[in-house]
Amino acid sequence: MTLEVRTFSLALEEREDGDGRTLSGLLVPYDTEAQIGSYVETFRRGSFTDADPTKVPLLAQHGRDELPIGRATTLTDTDVGLQAEFRVSKTAAGDDVLQLVRDGAVRGLSVGFVPIENRWNEQRTRVDRLRARLVEASVTAFPAYDGAQIVAVRAVLPPSPARTPRLSLARRR
Repeated sequence: MTLEVRTFSLALEEREDGDGRTLSGLLVPYDTEAQIGSYVETFRRGSFTDADPTKVPLLAQHGRDELPIGRATTLTDTDVGLQAEFRVSKTAAGDDVLQLVRDGAVRGLSVGFVPIENRWNEQRTRVDRLRARLVEASVTAFPAYDGAQIVAVRAVLPPSPARTPRLSLARRR
């Protein structure tokens, strides 16, 4: 099987909470057409339902020869597409990518996948991706698809006593 790569455009909303190391948004839009070489491709809902977020590294520019910059923490199949959250590691490469995203220099998300089940038309000019194995996700500069968006850069931090409900505090004692 061949690893294929697809890139989606993004827009960014940055929140002012925590350490800002979590990226979240639409990783793969469903029912959106994209011209891929000589054919048109569409991912259908459920194409990534078996994806395990603990096994999906986050890369920069599909840098398979480099260490990952983070990993997926959640992957959720929705009507509009595959929603994802990624934790960006506190490394020099992770810091660089976060700054590029914040500066708007990086405008895309991309997936590396292995096709499992496809539906082609007779002329082999259109394909519906029905099932695929998600191998990796990447932050990248050159989008092929419109519609995938990072909607937040935020933190996932343990609750502080100031933010913890009183019942939770009482149970800790």
